[in-house]
Amino acid sequence: MIKKILVPLDGSKLAEKALPYAESFAQKYEAELILVWVLQHPIMVPMDYGGAVIPIDTMMAQAENEANDYLRKLQAKFRKQNISTRVTVLKSHAVAEAIIDMADQEEVDMIVKTTHGRTGPSRWIFGNVAAKVLQRASCPIFLVRVGSADEAG
Repeated sequence: MIKKILVPLDGSKLAEKALPYAESFAQKYEAELILVWVLQHPIMVPMDYGGAVIPIDTMMAQAENEANDYLRKLQAKFRKQNISTRVTVLKSHAVAEAIIDMADQEEVDMIVKTTHGRTGPSRWIFGNVAAKVLQRASCPIFLVRVGSADEAG
């Protein structure tokens, strides 16, 4: 029985392609949606190129506020449809690992996530979060194949 569904989001139209599927599962099984956004810690420190330098802590706080606002809007939409929904913003250097850890901690029954369809060098640089989650998660994964940002529109 499906009681908890984790939906990783990042504010992109691409990631939102998972929402109709998650919504459908939640309605069918009367499951709770857990919407999560993993903020990735910056690897590089911003440098001053003649303009103002924004401290990383300030950047992360602003990003966290924006992520919370985004997730709360989605939460309100789902609650109007009588779908129990929680939101969480995590901070991590490793997005896939954060998703897997949260799924384990929350004992979710399913993860619904899009693939971002990266190929070539961008896949090597950014990794493939969907593939890592698929390989390591202890619950079923429902992957929504989305080829590129051009297809997300």
